[in-house]
Amino acid sequence: MAGIPAALRRRRSPFIGPRPFTAHDESLFFGRSDEIRLLLELWRRNRLTILHSDAAAGKTSLLRAGLIPALRADNANVLPLGRAASCQVWPVAALPGHNPYVLTLLSSWDPEESPGRLAALSVGEFVRGRQTHDSDGRPAPIFAAVDQAEAFLRRQEPGKGHRRRLLDELFEALAARPNLRLLLSVRSDYLDDLRHEVKDADRPECAEYHLRPLSPEAATVVVSRSAQAMRLHFPPSEVEELLEELRTIRDENGQVSRLTRAIDPLLLQVAGAHLWREEPDHDHFAHLRSEVDRALSDWCGRTLAVAAAEHELSPRELDRWLRRTLLHRGRSAATVKFTDAFLHSMEDRHLITDARHNAGPDLRQRRLLAPLRRLDAGQWPHPPPDPAALLCAAVRARAEGEPGRAGRLAREAARVCPPKEMRVRADIESLLGNLCFEQRALDEANARYLAAATLYEALNDCTSVGWILAAIGRISLIQGRRSTAIEHMMAAVSRLPNDPVVRTGLGQALRAAGETTAALDVLSRVLERDEVPEARRTRNEIASELDGGRLTGGIADQ
Repeated sequence: MAGIPAALRRRRSPFIGPRPFTAHDESLFFGRSDEIRLLLELWRRNRLTILHSDAAAGKTSLLRAGLIPALRADNANVLPLGRAASCQVWPVAALPGHNPYVLTLLSSWDPEESPGRLAALSVGEFVRGRQTHDSDGRPAPIFAAVDQAEAFLRRQEPGKGHRRRLLDELFEALAARPNLRLLLSVRSDYLDDLRHEVKDADRPECAEYHLRPLSPEAATVVVSRSAQAMRLHFPPSEVEELLEELRTIRDENGQVSRLTRAIDPLLLQVAGAHLWREEPDHDHFAHLRSEVDRALSDWCGRTLAVAAAEHELSPRELDRWLRRTLLHRGRSAATVKFTDAFLHSMEDRHLITDARHNAGPDLRQRRLLAPLRRLDAGQWPHPPPDPAALLCAAVRARAEGEPGRAGRLAREAARVCPPKEMRVRADIESLLGNLCFEQRALDEANARYLAAATLYEALNDCTSVGWILAAIGRISLIQGRRSTAIEHMMAAVSRLPNDPVVRTGLGQALRAAGETTAALDVLSRVLERDEVPEARRTRNEIASELDGGRLTGGIADQ
């Protein structure tokens, strides 16, 4: 590929690399116009639509950069893309009894809303509050999508009840809101699980759409139009050469064994970003096969190195498993038994598939065989110290039921986090507070939360400070320090005066201190505006005790 002038090649690459497209990348999202048109038609016509594909076929990109922008351009009532898992950290002590999957989903649908107000809502109540009407006064359709539904279909024990409840609430919302148009995006190896859930929920009217990898024709459009968007020109012969190389699978001797019918979108972006990075070497385009293999090897090495570090595995140990399980499948059994959490992370990183299969996982893309064979674990890049990435890994480890690993990752994140990264440092301290609270180390949880509050205060983030103070207040209540609990809950309310969950906590602290009248007043005011089950339960308990003559008020603080 020698025909591209150096001055042009120094411009921004037309390829975004291995990450999904976002709405900001809409101008570079090509090759899916037919899929957008067909899927939009299904989503508009059906109350429940399932979008499925193999991993890395581009479901997230299609939703973010294709479908949702198209609906917005049509002035449709469409929510942001929803997810049931994220790296966001809330102080769990401040949110007793909340469902983390429901809260994460609702927060992704409305990132600006207070987590306390969202924690008090079911999915159905949230959807009802987003209702709009058309010019004739009729309820307009509400378009809502949930990405990566496999995250709450997996059968691991931690959070099983919460995941079950999320599914129930989604289907209950569909039953209650005829104008809700729900789209669930899921990997094809979890499609049968989702179909089973749909059947159990008595939702037979369900449309499905199978998103396939890019055809050679669509991939040609992707490369050519991406280049045009960056005012570059790629000769058709060179585009064809690149796409054929991405379809070529070779045996251990380097001989071509077969060509795949389609082009993997992820591998196209990885190879393209390598070939057309800011200042590419002229030789990169003259030795296409070796450069594509190098790009894919580098990506695999980085991915494996990060997975090994996150799951506390030695590169050599992971390399042995990789070769015995994936590269030389059937020759010898793997000697190491890895956790489901690790296998799921390898699925989510698009390296393996069929992690639940009795025969064991398989390599997701056979085109990666040759690049993986050339990898040496000793040459894997050492993951750079990235406190935000370590924090996300710690959040995932906690969700996967591994608090010990979560704590070690969080403490490593704190160790490498520079002082100027106050937001990340605050979130790390909040997560460590969560872990201590869940292990009933309440004094240490308070200390961690106080450290987080100090950092959030320095950032002028009154909302986060309020939530941390509410968490400390609830811990103080558990410890029997009622005056301290009231003090912290009132400070939290001063920062979050309209948050129903924080005000409920104040009412409970007042009740514990014997301030019955004040507690009833606070809880009644909460219920005048919001339906908070915990507030109603506490108020009813107080009323019942008063009716029974057991409370006369004025009990002294202890």
